[in-house]
Amino acid sequence: MSEPDTVTYSDYLRLPELLTLQVPLADGVHDERLFITVHQVQELWFGQLLAELADARDRILQGDPRAARARLVRCVGITRALISGMRPLRGMPPREFHAFRGALGRSSGAQSAQYLEIAALSGADWVRGEHGARMRAGLGREERERLVRRLAEPTLWEAFLSLVEKAGLPVGTAEDRGVAYERLAVLHGEGEPAERAELAELLEALVDHDEIWTEWRACHALLVERQIGGLPGTGGSSGVRHLRAAVHRYFYPELWEARTAAAPSVTVR
Repeated sequence: MSEPDTVTYSDYLRLPELLTLQVPLADGVHDERLFITVHQVQELWFGQLLAELADARDRILQGDPRAARARLVRCVGITRALISGMRPLRGMPPREFHAFRGALGRSSGAQSAQYLEIAALSGADWVRGEHGARMRAGLGREERERLVRRLAEPTLWEAFLSLVEKAGLPVGTAEDRGVAYERLAVLHGEGEPAERAELAELLEALVDHDEIWTEWRACHALLVERQIGGLPGTGGSSGVRHLRAAVHRYFYPELWEARTAAAPSVTVR
């Protein structure tokens, strides 16, 4: 390990290694480097999101919802950066993308192990189902093993439910949880224990996390449609049709359903 007074900016950030990782495969196609850079930056942010979400989960399990909420607020900011980070690709004409698309082979964004880990850690049911199994099939052995380990961990959702139960609200059935979420969604702190007010804020932070990922998926679907229209995806999927179907694949569908139950009744005259 280097002495602190000898460490340079380049050393600290490992820039010599980092800047050698953008290696286009097609000959003479200028925009392929941009495509690689954008996706590598996405994966770097995915890695940071995993660290933040895992810490949020751990803070909840330690009984500290306020610190967990702060982590989730940071996650929303990171996901906004992910959305902004895709924008440079909007300036890539389709002909430029098709000039190097063949070099991608069968590779596809659906093979992002970290994306699947984010969904798994958040508590998304679909990662464990048939759809998730199809996506896992495109991963390498080490990536599959890492995802299996992630799937065995407590999720952010499970941690949240443990706090709901400790606050004396029902979680046994989906109907029970709906009642609990309805109470939390309309809670303003008056006449309620302080821990329930913090829990209500944490619930909204989970919804924010879920909502911003819906925006990310929608932005990604639009970007792909802009580049390839209705063509199949490189990984064998139906392309944009597949991505559109995934836009509203929520992490926490129960929390969205509870919004209807929590809404005040309105008489239409």
